[in-house]
Amino acid sequence: MIARLDLAATADLKKALPHFAHGPVAHLSHLSPEQVVAYWLDEITEELADESSVAFAARGRELIEGLVLYADSPWDTKVVGRRIGSLKYVAEGDGARNSAVLDDLLDEVIRHAASCGMECLTCKVQPLHFAAIHALERHGFLLMDTILDFVFDFSRTPLEGISIPKRANGLTTRLARPEDLSEVLAVSEKAFANHFGRYNSDPKMPYGTATEVYREWVHSSFCGWADWILVAEIEGRIAGFGVWKKASTLEVRHALKLVHYNLAGVHPDFSGRGIYTVLAADGMQMTQSFARYLDGPVHVSNYPVHRALQKLSWRIAGARHSFHKWLKA
Repeated sequence: MIARLDLAATADLKKALPHFAHGPVAHLSHLSPEQVVAYWLDEITEELADESSVAFAARGRELIEGLVLYADSPWDTKVVGRRIGSLKYVAEGDGARNSAVLDDLLDEVIRHAASCGMECLTCKVQPLHFAAIHALERHGFLLMDTILDFVFDFSRTPLEGISIPKRANGLTTRLARPEDLSEVLAVSEKAFANHFGRYNSDPKMPYGTATEVYREWVHSSFCGWADWILVAEIEGRIAGFGVWKKASTLEVRHALKLVHYNLAGVHPDFSGRGIYTVLAADGMQMTQSFARYLDGPVHVSNYPVHRALQKLSWRIAGARHSFHKWLKA
C-alpha cells in the first residue's frame, strides 16, 4: 500500500530505516550505521516540516518497505525559470518484495509533482543503487552527469605531512572582499563556459542556464551563503576563486565535523599554473580548526581537479548520478 507519510509516522520510519541501504552521507565511511540512521531520520523530519515537501511510503505488513521524498527546488526554479522539484530519496528496504515497490512509489510522486505544476524533476542516486537507477529509467528519467565526492581527513593526514607544490611567481591568495564580486563573476563565466555538468548536458534546459547557475552561485556566496571565499591573484588580477562553507545546523547536531569545499573556478588565461591546487591547499589551512573532515563535489570528468586533490591527500569516497525527468516540454 502506498500512503503519504507525515510527521506522526516517524516512529514507523525509525524502525524501517535500519533496513534501508544507500542512505545519506555515504561518503563519510567513518559513521556507524546508527549515526547514519539518526541523521537520516532527522533530515527527513526536517524536510517534512516544510509544507512543500511530501514523502510517500510503501507499507508492508510489518515495516515500511520503500520511501520517496519530494521537495520543491526554489533555487533551481528561480535560476532556470522553469518549475523544478527534487526527489531527495528513492529507497527500498531489504524486506521489499521486488522492484514494483519503487515503481509504485515513483508513479505516485510523479503524479503529485505534475499536480503541483512542476515541469522537471531531478534526483541524485548512488551508483551502486541499481534498483533505484533502473526504476528511474523505467519512468523516463535520464542520466545527466556523475559527481564524485572527495574527502580529506585531518586526523589521518596532518597538513605538515603533505608536500604542497611550489606556487607560481607572484601568486597570492586572500579572502574576497565585497568589491571583488564583479571580477569573480567574470572569472566564473569564463571558467564554466565549457563545463560538462548536468545543466549543460540536459538539452531541455533553457539556453544559457549553466552560465546563470554558476553566476547565481557566486552571487549567493558573496551575499552570505558561503562562510569563506578565497581568491587567487597574479599581478593584481583575480585568476581564480574557491568557495568554502561550514557544516549545516543538521550536520553540527549530528557531530559530522565537516567543512564543505563547494565551488572553485580558474580563469582559462591562467590554467596550468597550479592555481586550483594553491586555492585548495590554502583553504585547507584556513579551515583546519573548524572541522575534522573536508568534502567537495567534483565532476567525474574533471581530471585535473582529481589529480590536484589527490596530490593533497584527498580521496574519492563516494559518487552520485544526477537524473532529470521533464514533465512538460
